[in-house]
Amino acid sequence: MALSRKELMRRIYQPRDTQELRQAYDIWADDYDGDVARQDYRLPGIITALVARHVTTGAGTILDAGAGTGILGEWLFLAGYRDLLALDMSPGMLERAASRGVYSSLEVGELGHPIDLPDSRFAAVASAGAFGITHVPASGFREVVRLTREGGHLVLSIRVEGMDEGGYDVEARHMERDGLWRRIETLGPFEAFAGDSQSLYVIWVFQSLAP
Repeated sequence: MALSRKELMRRIYQPRDTQELRQAYDIWADDYDGDVARQDYRLPGIITALVARHVTTGAGTILDAGAGTGILGEWLFLAGYRDLLALDMSPGMLERAASRGVYSSLEVGELGHPIDLPDSRFAAVASAGAFGITHVPASGFREVVRLTREGGHLVLSIRVEGMDEGGYDVEARHMERDGLWRRIETLGPFEAFAGDSQSLYVIWVFQSLAP
C-alpha cells in the first residue's frame, strides 16, 4: 500500500483505530530505523541505562514491550542481556526485529489487551515509546505487571502529551494502592528525538509486588 509521508505519519500519530495503526507500522517497518536515526532517537538508550541500574544480567527473560524493529532489544543485548522476548502488534516491525538476531523469541500481541503469555513470565519489562494516548492505553499497565514476576522491574516510557487525559498517573497510583507494584523512580521529561520538544516522555520505574 503506497501512502504519502504525511498520511503515514497521520496514521501513526492520529490513528482512527488499532487496525489502521497496525497497518501503518507494517508499512513503515522498512524505513523506520533510518527515519528515527536521522532524528537522533534517544529513548532506547535511556531505557537501557535504567534497566542496567535495576536488573542484573542473567536475572531472567526481559520483555521488550512494543518492540518495533528491535532498536531497544539491540541496546539491551549490547548491555549484556541475552534472554529477550520481543512483543509488538505489527508483524512487519517484528520481522525487522528478528533480523537483528538479538531476541530469543518474538510474539505478536497488542499491549492494552490480554497477552497470550503466562503470569510472572518475565524478570523485567522494558518499553520505549509504546505507552501514550494514541498507542498503548493506561489499562495496559495491569497486563504487563501480570507478566512480571514478584520483585521484577518495569521500566516504562509514557508520552507526556495526553498523559492526564489518558489517566496514566491515576491508573499507576491505583495499582500501587492495590498492591500490584511500587514506584521506584520517575525521571524526565526527556525528548524522544533530540531537539524536538513535542516528543516528550517521562520514564517510570516500578517493582512488581504481585505474586
